Amino acid sequence: MKQINIFLIGLVLLFVLFPFFLSKKVDEKLTYEIEAPIGLVYDEFLDLRKFSKWEQFTGQDSTVVKSFSNEEAEKEFTEWKSTKSDIGNGKIIIDDFEMNKSIEYVLQYQGWEEKDNLKIEFEQKASGNTLLNIHYVSQDVPYFYRYFLFFKSPLTKVEQSIENFNEMVKVRLDKERKEGKLNYGEFRLVKLNRQVLMAIKKTSTLDDKDAMDKTDEAFETIYESLVNEENTYDFDLGFPTVYTTQNDLEKNRKTLFAGINYIEGINFQKGMQRVIVPEGEYLLTLHQGSRSKRKHTIQLMKDYAKSKKINLDDRELEVFLNDPKETDSLQLKTRIYIPIKTN
Repeated sequence: MKQINIFLIGLVLLFVLFPFFLSKKVDEKLTYEIEAPIGLVYDEFLDLRKFSKWEQFTGQDSTVVKSFSNEEAEKEFTEWKSTKSDIGNGKIIIDDFEMNKSIEYVLQYQGWEEKDNLKIEFEQKASGNTLLNIHYVSQDVPYFYRYFLFFKSPLTKVEQSIENFNEMVKVRLDKERKEGKLNYGEFRLVKLNRQVLMAIKKTSTLDDKDAMDKTDEAFETIYESLVNEENTYDFDLGFPTVYTTQNDLEKNRKTLFAGINYIEGINFQKGMQRVIVPEGEYLLTLHQGSRSKRKHTIQLMKDYAKSKKINLDDRELEVFLNDPKETDSLQLKTRIYIPIKTN
């Protein structure tokens, strides 16, 4: 009996002292590679309604009740309520983000004073895949709750969420490719037919702002010459287009033609001219975000081409999918084509 008592006392002491040797918080970093373009991946993480379909913080409870913030909320969030003790009630808040670069989440669990932090950085590889750099930092937990971190670390739920997302995104990507949809960060080799533009020639420095100012001047001149007496247009102007024919690094100069698709029967005015964009094989991608970051997208295209041993020309064709003057810079989208050398 005495030996049993000693054994029981030993167990109690072990239970009491063991948390002293356990970590009082989670501070871990993980890296995952997702076989999908960065725009698609980032969108899934930023949209909490999409995020909620594959996250595993609540995935073990099919009866969990979720709600989402409205447009008036200062920061977007999703809340959940669960009757399961290992899930409980909680809230995920998007604390900060930089488009296609990073997202910072705050996780708040009911009954806990402090909050956990989850930061995910998105990096596009030359292959077109997306690298996720994940950093999870939990709050300091009370002494005996360290057992919870040891046996059921919240980092495990992050890993399960990423794995679940990776499987789901493969299905979505296959569907979107069949539909012909192009995502930000995805590269395609396409056959481009001969394009005829009515454009104005501009010469600028290689500085992005100077090039944008010259482009805007050209578009403004073209639109003013085509507007009718009702201050509208008699035809569909199509997508604004910029065709860059020369990038001279030594002279710090570029030559570009800004305009729209040629419209039969229109008289050219105010420096407008007919410009031919030759047909051929092109590398295509989608640029999303500020025009000032276009150079980064071009570099990604060059990195991808190098990884595939594709030789690119110096010319560039950019087609605007929305109006730069009326669209928030984060939502701007353009298709960028770079011709492939055939020799």
